[in-house]
Amino acid sequence: MAKNDKVLGQFRPKVAILGAGTMGAGIAGVFAAKGYTVSVYSRSEATLEKAKGRIAAIAGDEVAVDYTTSLKECVVGADIISENLAEDVALKQRVFAEIEIAAPLDCLLTTNTSSVPITQIASGLSRPQRVVGIHWFNPPAVMPLVEIVRGEKTSDEVVERARSLSADIGKEVIEVKTDIAGFVVNRLQYAILREALHLVETGAASIEDVDRAVETTLAPRWSAAGPLRLMDLAGLDTVEKVSSILMPALDRGENVPALVRSLCSEGAFGTKSGRGFYQWTDETIANVVAQRDETVRLLTERRKP
Repeated sequence: MAKNDKVLGQFRPKVAILGAGTMGAGIAGVFAAKGYTVSVYSRSEATLEKAKGRIAAIAGDEVAVDYTTSLKECVVGADIISENLAEDVALKQRVFAEIEIAAPLDCLLTTNTSSVPITQIASGLSRPQRVVGIHWFNPPAVMPLVEIVRGEKTSDEVVERARSLSADIGKEVIEVKTDIAGFVVNRLQYAILREALHLVETGAASIEDVDRAVETTLAPRWSAAGPLRLMDLAGLDTVEKVSSILMPALDRGENVPALVRSLCSEGAFGTKSGRGFYQWTDETIANVVAQRDETVRLLTERRKP
C-alpha cells in the first residue's frame, strides 16, 4: 500500500476494478478522481483501451491508472476489490475463489452484481463473511446512491467498511438487509416497468404517453419525496381506499413482458441497435444522455444540505 496521499484514513488505498465495461470503467473513474490507487482488469486489451477514455473523462488525463489482463496482478496488494463482470453465477464464483487466494486477507471484497445473490457468489469461499454487495447505478460518476447488500454471512464489520468507503467517495447509501433478487432500486424500477408495459400492451396508453406521465408527474414528485413519504402527505386513509380498488387491477405477470420479448427477437435492443421502444441516432442518444445526467446532477445538488 502506498504511504502517501491521505484518503480514507492514513494511506492511499488500492482499488482493484474487475471488469472494464461501462460500469467498471465508470467506477474506476470515480475512485481515480478521489485519489485512490486504481488497477483495472479485463481479459480483453480492446476493452481496456476503450476504458481509458471513459476513465479519463471522469478523472482527467493526468490520473495514473494501471491496466492489466492479469487478474492476479490486478488484485495483489489491493485494499478494496470491485467486481463488475458479467451476470454469470459460475464466472463470479470462479473469480471470487481466485481473489480469495490472491488478495490480502483484510481486502474488502465487493461485487456490483445487480441480480446474482451475494450469498451464492460467496458460497464456495472459506471466508464468505468478507463479501458484500456495493451496487452502483449507471452512470457511476453521476448517480448519487449505492446499495450495500448483505449476504447471509456478510459480517457487520464488512458492512461498516463498505459504508465508510461509500461515504469517502461521496455516495449516499441504502442498506439491503436481506439478500433478495433485484435488491431495492431494481425491484421498484421493474414493478413500475411491468405496469408501464401492461398499459401499452393493453392499449390503455401509448409508449410516449406512459413516459410523459412519469417524466412530468411521478418523477418530479419522487425527486422531492419518496413514495411512502408521499403517501403520508396524501393521507393513509385515502391510500387505504384507493388500494382496495387499484391493487386488484394492477398487472401481476411473472414472465418477460411480451412487448420486450418481441422487440428483442427482432434485434431491437434500444440504443445499442438503433431501435427499441423508440428509434435512436447518435445525436438523439447524446441528447437524452446529456439531459439525464444534467437532471440528476441538479437534483443531487438540490438535496445537499
